[in-house]
Amino acid sequence: MMDCLEGVFKRRSIRKFTEEPVYDKEIEILLNSAISAPSPHNEQPWEFLVLKEKALIEKLALKLKDEYIRSGKANEKKAEKSYSIIASAKVIIIGFLNTKKLKNDSYSEKIMGIQSLAAAAENVLISANCLGLGAHWRAIPLVRPDIFLDMFKIPNHFEPQWMILIGRPGESPKNKFLQKEGIFHFNEWA
Repeated sequence: MMDCLEGVFKRRSIRKFTEEPVYDKEIEILLNSAISAPSPHNEQPWEFLVLKEKALIEKLALKLKDEYIRSGKANEKKAEKSYSIIASAKVIIIGFLNTKKLKNDSYSEKIMGIQSLAAAAENVLISANCLGLGAHWRAIPLVRPDIFLDMFKIPNHFEPQWMILIGRPGESPKNKFLQKEGIFHFNEWA
């Protein structure tokens, strides 16, 4: 297992997975890392749906592909590529905001809850990398929450925030360019 900072700095989005399985112990570590994220007032306003069955993952991938085409946001080729990425995952974790766990229904409380789900996602992404797994964060649950709520019969007070595809890396992406100039400000905005 790599050290903590290496896990952060070397994390990359993996869009191609091998056929090797992801083990239950690894999934348990990823879920424990998710719930170790900070949350407002320690409300822990999250719940997670873990998909491990190949047929269910492929069904979700197909439903998302069809919607991608139907919406006009992608042609057949682009939609097929998206399908292939999702369908190749061995595990998908979907993060939900449980609005009933929020302190109140104010805008700021909801934003804090959403931010805690983002922190949980980052913990999963880094932990997957540290375990030698590949992971890819997808925001489609935010765009089409109805697909996830309907397909999995989720009550409406749960709001899907993201899904993370997980598997053994089938690719080694190059290091990405990180913008460093002009984005850090110390003691004043100058």
